[in-house]
Amino acid sequence: MANDILTNSVRESTPETRPAEKKRRKKVPGVYERGNRWQIDTFYKGIRLRDSCSTPEAADASLRKMKTLVDEGRWLEKRREVKETLGEFAKRYLKWCEEIRQKDLRSKKQRIGVIEEKLGKDTPLGKITRGTVEKYQAERLSSLSHRNTPLKPATVNREMAALKHMLSKAVAWGVLLLNPASGVKLHKENNRRLRYLTPEECKALLDACPSATMRQIVTLALNTGMRKGEILNLIWENVNLRERFIEITEQKNGERSTIPFNSVAVETLRSIPRRLDSDYVFTGLIPGEPLCDLKRQFAKAVRTAKLEGVSFHTLRHTAASLLVMAGVDLATVREILRHKSIEMTLRYAHLSGDHKKAAVDALQSALAGGAAKDYKTA
Repeated sequence: MANDILTNSVRESTPETRPAEKKRRKKVPGVYERGNRWQIDTFYKGIRLRDSCSTPEAADASLRKMKTLVDEGRWLEKRREVKETLGEFAKRYLKWCEEIRQKDLRSKKQRIGVIEEKLGKDTPLGKITRGTVEKYQAERLSSLSHRNTPLKPATVNREMAALKHMLSKAVAWGVLLLNPASGVKLHKENNRRLRYLTPEECKALLDACPSATMRQIVTLALNTGMRKGEILNLIWENVNLRERFIEITEQKNGERSTIPFNSVAVETLRSIPRRLDSDYVFTGLIPGEPLCDLKRQFAKAVRTAKLEGVSFHTLRHTAASLLVMAGVDLATVREILRHKSIEMTLRYAHLSGDHKKAAVDALQSALAGGAAKDYKTA
């Protein structure tokens, strides 16, 4: 009986009697499961291959097909099959920027407008190559601005950054399979000493302001170090005159911050009439909208004051520089200007030549006193 049990157990364990096991799928590099879809995301011969399939078998087949296209040199032809034009995608991209409330949207629209004009709105997105992008960059660097002066590398770099980001979204949204601008390098910008105003130049600029509103805005910028966009979008709800601080949402990182201000800024804000039909401190011509155009008035004030190399952002540089020259430590300056790193504060808070001379004179006095002390002690 024991032999029968042993024989039956062996028979039951034979391959013919065991249930069929599920065949395991061989893992393919670059193919993985996400939810109920199979994703392809890998590099082959320096080219990124991406796709989404409903089954692992379809993903394997798609990957083999894409690799074949690369091997046969027909990958670019496939990429150029994209029918959506630059103008059509730019419209979709800018709508997305509005929906996420991207910072400095107005400048982004202007840069995308320039790109559309130079590359052509009707150009199929898939026909934009790295050569197209590099040619655009070279032509812009040799172009003249509306003031008939050569465009600065910083201006072209901002346009290139906008183009790169838009094309990267085209890849992320499945319109393009490769970003043609990803390998294009930005040009080196001129990082010369930042321009800041002396107290005498500040007075001259304030006296030259063509309107009371312009004078109030310049005064507020000099006494708080606020950016132009922060001042123009300032609402009364975020102004605390009793505690002397302004609460804002940072343009660059979206965080909430408080900006302290002095008695000059308090008097300036109190002198501004508060309108019932608008929440903004500085209202524009359109009811309920903020003031948006300062360029002409500010440029006129700069010309009248006979200043050179001055933009509105120079006022922020000035606030930082005068704080440091008044003896305020860099850590405090960093908090007031709301910089994320001390390196940014060092960039803004450069010192004038007179203060450097005073510093080395103080070093000379310290060394002389120390030497005399040491000599007496000896």
